[in-house]
Amino acid sequence: MAVRLNVERKAVEIEWDETSGADRVVVYGQGEKEGEWHNTSEMNNDGLAALSYPRDFTGSSLIEVRDLDGNVLDSGTVEVG
Repeated sequence: MAVRLNVERKAVEIEWDETSGADRVVVYGQGEKEGEWHNTSEMNNDGLAALSYPRDFTGSSLIEVRDLDGNVLDSGTVEVG
């Protein structure tokens, strides 16, 4: 296996208020279809994450930052171009 650049996807960097008190979070992004959600792996709550989308995706995506119990700590909509 070789490490390589994935040119089939595009990434967006998101930021949130990390002062919620949770040490670890999972970031969820709404997909192209209603009810479709994708998530990152569990990560430190440092207020910064990258999400990737299909290369041809354009539009808005609802983002939720959740603690490990599933509580929404922060949310917002990003425009992916």
